[in-house]
Amino acid sequence: MSADTGSGGPPRLERVKPGASHGLAAREVTAAAAFAAGLGWDGPLSENRPLHLYYLAAAAQAQGKLELATERARFTLHFKRGAVEHASSDAPEDDLGRHLVAKGVVSPEALARGEGARAASGGDLVTALSSLGLMNPAESFRALQEHGGAVLARALAAEKGTARFTPKVPPPPSSFPLGSRWGLLCEAVRRLDGLAVRKLLGPRAERLASRAGGRVEVAELKLTAVEARVSALFDGRSSPAQLAAAHPAEGEVLLRVALLFAETELLQFGAAAPGPAASAATATAKATTTGTATATAASPTPTPIPARTPAPVRPPTPVPRPPPQAAKPAAPAKPAAPKPPTDAAALQELHDRIAKADHFEALGVKRDAPAAQVKAAYFQLARVYHPDAGAPGEPETVKKLRADVFARLGEAWGVLSDEARRAEYLQQLASGGAADVDVSAIFKAEELFQRATVLVRTRQYEAALEALAEAMKLNPEEPEFGVWKAWAEFLTAADRKRQQSASAAVMEAALKKVPRCMAAYLFLGQMAKVVGDLALAEKHLKRGLALDPAHADLARELKYLRK
Repeated sequence: MSADTGSGGPPRLERVKPGASHGLAAREVTAAAAFAAGLGWDGPLSENRPLHLYYLAAAAQAQGKLELATERARFTLHFKRGAVEHASSDAPEDDLGRHLVAKGVVSPEALARGEGARAASGGDLVTALSSLGLMNPAESFRALQEHGGAVLARALAAEKGTARFTPKVPPPPSSFPLGSRWGLLCEAVRRLDGLAVRKLLGPRAERLASRAGGRVEVAELKLTAVEARVSALFDGRSSPAQLAAAHPAEGEVLLRVALLFAETELLQFGAAAPGPAASAATATAKATTTGTATATAASPTPTPIPARTPAPVRPPTPVPRPPPQAAKPAAPAKPAAPKPPTDAAALQELHDRIAKADHFEALGVKRDAPAAQVKAAYFQLARVYHPDAGAPGEPETVKKLRADVFARLGEAWGVLSDEARRAEYLQQLASGGAADVDVSAIFKAEELFQRATVLVRTRQYEAALEALAEAMKLNPEEPEFGVWKAWAEFLTAADRKRQQSASAAVMEAALKKVPRCMAAYLFLGQMAKVVGDLALAEKHLKRGLALDPAHADLARELKYLRK
């Protein structure tokens, strides 16, 4: 793009002839088209930064494995519906076992035993530890989430290397969403230091920048107040470097937002910024990051990235549909196509059933079924339960449940369609493996619980009760879920005095299982205070403080009670 000031007004950004840039113009299929169509893709990181690849995967709600071979390490990111559910690295400092020991989640001895059982659990350390009863998945949730987020941030900070995306590869059994897809991206950019931001932004820092429309709305990025304020400064009149020089107090934040917006196609860049301001900004950058400025000066001027990547030629095709005549060749009898349930209750029941079933049961075939029969069964079910198979005007609830069923069928097909993975899965079933512990359900329950606690604190009680009920279905063995549900029920009750006894009974039962469930003591005290029994409230708060004298919430509540 070039700048034309015309009649003295603000510079106008015009399209410049495309050349070698951040895109994949020379390739038959661009990264954007591949992600959108659910195709495999590989290419150098110099053409598509990890931040941009993450954005493409999140925007396309991709499912598969993104591998990044960088100078620092080899990273593997598993996406499901556009969200990262597992992040790993072969760098010694990213070792999961060391992290779990450092956080006190497992002992060194337990880790050694888990490593010994790792092969039998499909190579997944968390599943191995959980199956042996050496680690409580619910208690380790935060430590695992912290580790995954840190690995993801380091992966997205890479500058050089190669990338490969393989679609439809399921994540490990112990995987769970590390966070919201856009929240994780923003957090990864915030973790970058100033030097890394300037390197990744490169020559774009010196080019006129104006807002554009990408595949994500700015509101979805959940910017902070400062980030939102500086994002309004990109008006096509100045470069990010000029804006940073003009607003030194917010310069670092401004450059971070510029990088985030550039990689998510929310900024478009024109020609190099004219005037002395650009030189001053460049000089400032050189003074702070000499190496970076030198590298930038030697780099060829990149072609500006267009506001939106052209729409892919083919629509997304999560699962290929077989041609009409594919079922004619001789093969073992295929199962009759079931009549698809159209109401939410029936679909929910089906989903719950196949979620607990093994892969063979999910597809309705025997464990010794030949490959042709498994394939026929899958594609027959896929046609019925594809998200788009419903009638026009189908309720969103039904469509979502149909998509969940379809995803479970796809998970089963992904394992059974691969001869080696099927053999490994059969061996796992025969030995018991990790089938006794549904780690993924436990992590999903913990995620729902964490969301529910936020909803309770923000007084969104109905939504919190729904999330807690779902969490208790997934992991009925966790007493704290019931404690928070009982508290929310008390807060929403028309007759709180009557509800107090019912909620208190649930909390006392939880304390018998987990005496150090501090939330139960706090809620028991608060319920008693609300109904006017201050002596009982003090008693419950003291019970909790006797176990944990440093508990801030209990101490604060007792202090207020005595005023």
